[in-house]
Amino acid sequence: MTDHPRIIAVTYSSIDGVHKHRKFKTLARARAFATKWVGEHPTIGSTYAVSDDGVGKVMVDGVSLFTLFGETPWPTKQPDGSWL
Repeated sequence: MTDHPRIIAVTYSSIDGVHKHRKFKTLARARAFATKWVGEHPTIGSTYAVSDDGVGKVMVDGVSLFTLFGETPWPTKQPDGSWL
């Protein structure tokens, strides 16, 4: 059995009707596409990232939004009440 490279699917949409969907084999290319449309440090939500001007958003499958943009994930509260 051969290993297939992970495919990263990135979808961009904007309030003015632009819609682009691309698939990438590398994180670097997926990141370049995403940052072209929403910038290097967009506001990251739970399912999408929004450009600073609020016009565009990016959604991704294959990696997390934090991985796509090279950001540190939010702290997570653990069952014992501590933060990770």
